[in-house]
Amino acid sequence: MHIAFSSLRFFMFGFCTAMAKLRAAFRAIAILSFAACFLSAGCRTSDDASAAATQMSATAKSLSAYYTALDSILTDTNRIYVLNDRIIAKPYTAENRQLLKNNQAELEKRAALAAGFSTLASQFAALTGSTAPADVAASAANLETEVESLTSVTASTSEQNALTIAVKAFVTAIQEHKEREAAKDMDDFAQGLTALFVKESAVWNSVEAVHTQVAANLALYLVDHDGVDTPALLKVALDPFELTPATPSDEMKAALTPLARQQVEARKAALDDSFEKATDAMTKSLQEMSKRIHTVAEDKPMAFRTPPATVATVEKWAAGVATKQ
Repeated sequence: MHIAFSSLRFFMFGFCTAMAKLRAAFRAIAILSFAACFLSAGCRTSDDASAAATQMSATAKSLSAYYTALDSILTDTNRIYVLNDRIIAKPYTAENRQLLKNNQAELEKRAALAAGFSTLASQFAALTGSTAPADVAASAANLETEVESLTSVTASTSEQNALTIAVKAFVTAIQEHKEREAAKDMDDFAQGLTALFVKESAVWNSVEAVHTQVAANLALYLVDHDGVDTPALLKVALDPFELTPATPSDEMKAALTPLARQQVEARKAALDDSFEKATDAMTKSLQEMSKRIHTVAEDKPMAFRTPPATVATVEKWAAGVATKQ
């Protein structure tokens, strides 16, 4: 339990020390969502601009799904700590309960912001030839409200004010059609967002690692104390013949227990590997989008018309987490 809470404290430390950078990243995504605004400012064709916005929308959507899945994992971690407290008498202190709750709140806000950016990018993609982007302005205003709601963040007042000012400027740029100003900073912010996610990846990995470790520890305890239906391991042989396992004898229990423990360890390794691949895929998706936006910013033709292939890996992982809730 000490190891698990140590990891959880590291996770909180990661949030605290990275919040200023994270805010910069959200500003980066906001500016990044202006991809479609290159319609008259920096794109060779409006088709390239629309394609860039559509791809940014898909990437931001996968980022939101990534954060939402992490939030779900923290929910499960909380439940496991409660079980540990009741079954194994490992204390789950009020301090650690609040720590986990605060971390969840921050993930929920990040997921909401990413979803908002996805909506904006999608709307920009549909703006070709439009002179009255009312829906986009409304979405930007909603985004401003979301940013101003970040009252529990651990950044200083000056940093919070800077973020609010940046979003207000973002809203104004949309309302006044200042596409050219947005185009000038697009490339740098895209690269900044990618660099931030790479630096944050260790923090996200710690969240998932804590979850699988505490879950595996409890599962192994239950296996060793007759808290698991080990005959279920026999279903693979009995299901084809529509047979049901009987209550096992002591000898059968002894034979099945090592197999149950092996299954726990194998599944833990598979979960950790799946998440690491999802994090790597999210990184590659952002890196690829940064390259594509750089191409658009340089007023060069963009050959791609679909989101980065790695987005699918993130979406598959997030969907898998969702189905287990």
